[in-house]
Amino acid sequence: MTVTLLLRLRDWLLDTFTYESGSQAAAAMADASRWGWLPALSGVSVGADLARSEHVEATAGNGGMSA
Repeated sequence: MTVTLLLRLRDWLLDTFTYESGSQAAAAMADASRWGWLPALSGVSVGADLARSEHVEATAGNGGMSA
């Protein structure tokens, strides 16, 4: 039972994380890098908008000049 389970787990891992060809591996790496960076870039975009609006609010009371 345990040996069969371990063999099935090993086969599943090999099927899941290995590719038949170099082009499949390259496509998987491109997807991983594209979708891996997307949340980070979205956070940067949201943070930039928030920083810009906070800066405008903070400088509105100073006559438009930063300290």
